Amino acid sequence: MSMSSQLPRLTTVSTGNEELDMRLGGGIPHPSLVLMEGDNGTGKTALCAQFTKGYLMDGMRVVYVTTENTVRHFLEQARNISIDLTDYFLKGQLTVLSSNIRGARWDRDRARAAAEALIKFAESGVARYSALIIDSMSQILHYLGDGEIHTLLTSLRGVVRRGTTVIVTLHPGVVGESVVREFAAASDVYMRLTLGEIGGRLVKVINVVKIRGAPTLAETSIAFDVDPAFGIKVVPLALAKV
Repeated sequence: MSMSSQLPRLTTVSTGNEELDMRLGGGIPHPSLVLMEGDNGTGKTALCAQFTKGYLMDGMRVVYVTTENTVRHFLEQARNISIDLTDYFLKGQLTVLSSNIRGARWDRDRARAAAEALIKFAESGVARYSALIIDSMSQILHYLGDGEIHTLLTSLRGVVRRGTTVIVTLHPGVVGESVVREFAAASDVYMRLTLGEIGGRLVKVINVVKIRGAPTLAETSIAFDVDPAFGIKVVPLALAKV
């Protein structure tokens, strides 16, 4: 898929999961800025891995930035839920970058360095990829000032205008509400992930706040589970007590 620097054509990319595509109104609008907000355990990384698989299956190149896992652990975690990305990684179609350093703690200096690296990559290297996934950006944003956050967000919007989808995950308890609101306002797709209940068993729920550019109307709430044998399984919402 060609990427133009001016007004790239909006298309839709499959997530690689037919049921999820249908509930999202056809897939993920591309290019777009996608925000997924949710606490730990709500399925953000599983969905990021699923979206990554969809882009890769479509022949696109993806760069995945993880701030919470090593490269090896991320690939193993995806494989353990039947989303095997290893071959794509070995062939160079998928690039995984990790800022997770054993024993290192996040602080302002580390967050600023990570933000500057992201901006530099966005301005120079991201054009080689169709999707940039940052899972998660919470620790980076937690230590940045308002002006630095605005600069980073502006750079990410510039990436989208040049034809690359950017997917960002955030933990609401780590970043301030004003930061979430700023990212949500700038996003083309905004999903809030929560937990629901079916027969005493917890499931994950995608609350679709907005999705611009989907071919058909997306459902406002999508319940799913993560099954090690089958990956992401959509659950009929009528069964879920949210």
